[in-house]
Amino acid sequence: AEELLAQELKLDEFASESGAIVVCAFRPSLWDAPTLERAACMHPQETGTRAPRPAFRMFSTGTDRWSVDGVIDSECASAFNAALRAAMGHAVKVRLRFDTLEMIDAAGMHALVDAARHLPDRRIHIEGANDTVRLCWELAGYANDGVPVVMAA
Repeated sequence: AEELLAQELKLDEFASESGAIVVCAFRPSLWDAPTLERAACMHPQETGTRAPRPAFRMFSTGTDRWSVDGVIDSECASAFNAALRAAMGHAVKVRLRFDTLEMIDAAGMHALVDAARHLPDRRIHIEGANDTVRLCWELAGYANDGVPVVMAA
């Protein structure tokens, strides 16, 4: 599943940088539901029959830059963590845009920090977070030098 996520992120990054259109097709009978849900989180658009999840999307907006939208809560925190780990696998610094992220709960914040700590020499920079997300981040105690995530004002 981790290799699939890394491949999906690379394809999305290629499409974003080149202007190409990439179509991914998954046969539900060949994949388990959690793997398909995680893969769907990596696509800015999708068509066909699907469950109401995922609650968030993470898609490329340039080299090592990702936009995250929707809601990251306890139900999808593990999928968010897996997506971040895949993105960090080939970049020293990953930039996330939270402009259209509606909400991230404590489980989502923990998943973010856990992914950043997974590879100690890597950093995550967050831009465009709304006031509520930034305040919750600070109140949770993550706004310090010991956390390899930087939340820009």
